[in-house]
Amino acid sequence: MIGVKSADLKAIATTDIDVEHEACEDIENALAFSFAGVRCEPIERGGVVLVYAEKDYDPLQIVKTLVRNNIRCYWVIPIHATCKTSYEDISKCVLELLLLSNVSKPIKLVFKCRKRGWSIDSCSKLSRYLGQLIEALGIAEIEFRKPEHVVRIEILGELTGISFYSIEFEKEFRVAR
Repeated sequence: MIGVKSADLKAIATTDIDVEHEACEDIENALAFSFAGVRCEPIERGGVVLVYAEKDYDPLQIVKTLVRNNIRCYWVIPIHATCKTSYEDISKCVLELLLLSNVSKPIKLVFKCRKRGWSIDSCSKLSRYLGQLIEALGIAEIEFRKPEHVVRIEILGELTGISFYSIEFEKEFRVAR
């Protein structure tokens, strides 16, 4: 993946504004016994917590552990790759993630994007750009009605987190409160 300082970002959790520090404590406590070297970084007044861990940990396992522990969050999104926020860097990262996956090609997928900050003009323009690129290469088909997989793009200012997973996992990222 494209090297940036947060290459070990494993998850993004959303919470209420001004509760980020408490959510961080919940996350660190929930992961303390299962995952070594976990640390949280709250984004002040942003309602977002970044979860960092060692590179060999599976982001989906971290998310499942957090959701089971009913932390003070709404959603916990796994992150499989990080890159700088630009059309070119995001497209390289998405292409690498799709090409290295063991899913048979062409993949029927949908893009889900969340933009926090001003580094990208629009999620819909980014999704169209990426869709045209991967369809032209024959890697995937964009499918809105019955997608099999999701490419989730979480834009956090100058940093972008990307995840690729089966559509059936989508409902498992919501924390029951």
